[in-house]
Amino acid sequence: MNKQFNFWSFIFSTIWILLFFIVSSTGPINYTILGIQPFVLLLYATLLTFVIGLIGMSAMEDWKGMARSFSTVIMTLGLSAFLAIIIFFGNLFS
Repeated sequence: MNKQFNFWSFIFSTIWILLFFIVSSTGPINYTILGIQPFVLLLYATLLTFVIGLIGMSAMEDWKGMARSFSTVIMTLGLSAFLAIIIFFGNLFS
């Protein structure tokens, strides 16, 4: 089961990074549909993926699993820190 967590957290971390680039390159979005800003929603999803990636670290059996786990943790931690900075300064200036 933890091996599946490892694999899917890696897949979702790459999806969240691609989704970040898509959201940041688009223009203003009408937030009435979601009720929440896309960056905040992406931050929550990234933090959830980070936690699942930490759980998946227990399934490291070979070097591929270890590389997947560490890259997942580094990607999600970096993206969540970057999103937190964007959200903080966005709220500060608005």
